[in-house]
Amino acid sequence: MKAVVLAAGQGVRMLPLTQDKPKALVELNGKSLLWHVLSSLSRARVSETIIVVGFRGEMVKEKFGSRFGKMKLRYVVQNVAMGTGHALFQARKIAKGRFLVGYCDAIVEPGLWKKLSGVKGKDAVAALRREEHPERFGVALVSGKKLEAIVEKPAENLKSNLVNVGAYLFSEKIFPALEKIKMSSRNEFELTDAINALAAAGKAGFVLYEGKCLDIGTIEDLKAAAESGKNRLRDAEKEKN
Repeated sequence: MKAVVLAAGQGVRMLPLTQDKPKALVELNGKSLLWHVLSSLSRARVSETIIVVGFRGEMVKEKFGSRFGKMKLRYVVQNVAMGTGHALFQARKIAKGRFLVGYCDAIVEPGLWKKLSGVKGKDAVAALRREEHPERFGVALVSGKKLEAIVEKPAENLKSNLVNVGAYLFSEKIFPALEKIKMSSRNEFELTDAINALAAAGKAGFVLYEGKCLDIGTIEDLKAAAESGKNRLRDAEKEKN
């Protein structure tokens, strides 16, 4: 199984940490955010990962090179920051067959990648988790085993506590869907718009995820994730004693 990691953003909400380096290289507990994502993919036995770089992308290439352990690394460039859909579209020439997609700032456990890899018969599969305050995220609407839509930070209560994790499985059909979407109100091409197009055609599914999920969009998120890691280490030490 191959994967694509979207790592082109500067991370404006994490300034000044991202003043002179991309968000992907911001460190969490001594390792870059991208390192944590690649480590999870590698442990899930992903054979090759395509990294989409942009702002200071040469720093990412220099840092990681062509391999991460046994996993091969390749790079494509998003020259202009035009959204997550546009970023994934840059990988269209080398992302073939079925492949996983993640973000450099969304860290999940290897088991989720394995779970996504096992889903058959859908062109788009999104990982969803339950959230007490779903309105702060991309809220997912489902029916049976089908994904109906992902609504980004809805203005109204959609009566769903399922939110988008930011981990996916796609077939190559995602690329024609990306070609057809329009620019959003944020002047970006959104990956979720292409997912919703496939969902409307009955070609999207989902998996539920109950494991650890670190969604690191701000410095406050980074601090909370670091503290969570320290707490787990302390708990592990207590169990040993």
